[in-house]
Amino acid sequence: MIVRQAISIDNPASNAEEAIHAAGQALYQSGACSLEYVQAMVASYLEFGPYFVIAPGLAMPHARPEQGAIKAQLSLVRLREPVVFGHAENDPVQVLLGLSATSSDKHIQLIQHIVTLLADEKNLHTLMNSRDPEQLYQLITSAT
Repeated sequence: MIVRQAISIDNPASNAEEAIHAAGQALYQSGACSLEYVQAMVASYLEFGPYFVIAPGLAMPHARPEQGAIKAQLSLVRLREPVVFGHAENDPVQVLLGLSATSSDKHIQLIQHIVTLLADEKNLHTLMNSRDPEQLYQLITSAT
């Protein structure tokens, strides 16, 4: 689901493209996707806008499986300062959950995992406010 190396706290991204790239790089560096997938994540935002900003302060950028996904995995990037993505209701974004999935089924499984996680307000608060990578790792891996 996630590996410790795919969690980045206090990321200095200053705009949406840099933030998405950081979420993609965390996936790439942990072996979940190719560099082309990272580029496709940014390209998807540029083409379709901030459709993946799913809650106040929270975005889940991704690309299509055939664009270079290697395995199903999440990354977590917490920005030093919130960034505007252009979403009318959920800007600015502070936390990005990058998503790499090798199929539609894996994509749905990861999203269901996140929905389960975020259904608990305590979990959402921890996700949005914790600066402890280990605590965030435990939160994501324990929510099933």
